[in-house]
Amino acid sequence: MSTYVMADLHGRYTELQEMLKKIDFGVEDKLIIAGDICDRGKENYEMLKWMESKPANVEFIKGNHDEEFIANVDLLTIEMKKNPSLRHCYDKLKELDEYFDYYGTIGQLIDGYGVNFKQLSLWADIMYEFPYLKELQIEGKDYIIVHAGYMDEDSLANSPLAKNSSPSQLKTMALSKEVFYTNARDAALMVGGKRDTTIIAGHTPTISNSIFFNDGKVFRGERPEINSVIYNIDCGAGFLDKSKSANMACIRLEDEKVFYLR
Repeated sequence: MSTYVMADLHGRYTELQEMLKKIDFGVEDKLIIAGDICDRGKENYEMLKWMESKPANVEFIKGNHDEEFIANVDLLTIEMKKNPSLRHCYDKLKELDEYFDYYGTIGQLIDGYGVNFKQLSLWADIMYEFPYLKELQIEGKDYIIVHAGYMDEDSLANSPLAKNSSPSQLKTMALSKEVFYTNARDAALMVGGKRDTTIIAGHTPTISNSIFFNDGKVFRGERPEINSVIYNIDCGAGFLDKSKSANMACIRLEDEKVFYLR
């Protein structure tokens, strides 16, 4: 039995299946998806139906794109009370809010697959139940699986940032944990982590201009002051058709071996 983690699939259902075949994923193995299963890619419908099937050995963690999907469906829910036409409500929200369905995923589902409001609501309800993180111990090592990064009072207090921040400022940042879990970028390494724990996250593609840049390979960083390690496994799968460096990655926790799609 092996434990695998992937993140930021972004509607790349075909590539996901290719990766599962590559790692020889079996019924006794476990797969944890660390957020962002939709948007950007062209196979959001297939990905969401796969999520809906709830494979017994697959778990999902909440990402920022998952939260955006939920928020978009919530807006549709409000509009549908005024007018039962899904297309009318969708068009009205697009007109009023430029950020509604920013990536066009819901429009793609409605127009390309005839998805109705009931189906959209079902998927949003499933996503709503995703936890923000998962803690587990494998081979005597502690791991936290989260979408963007993990932060606690200890990791903040032992960071360089603490030297220039008051106790109240640190407390305020520590209280914003859910936002950090789904949206942290460079801060996931700079002030994130947990003592004696390895963090597995994604969110910031390693092809982007950030502290995590690694030309489409998994980034490994350390916070030696708290003996914490972070792996960023978002290698840009959402941009496979736009960047030659983009890749899809999967990490096996038992030996921390990384697998790449290409």
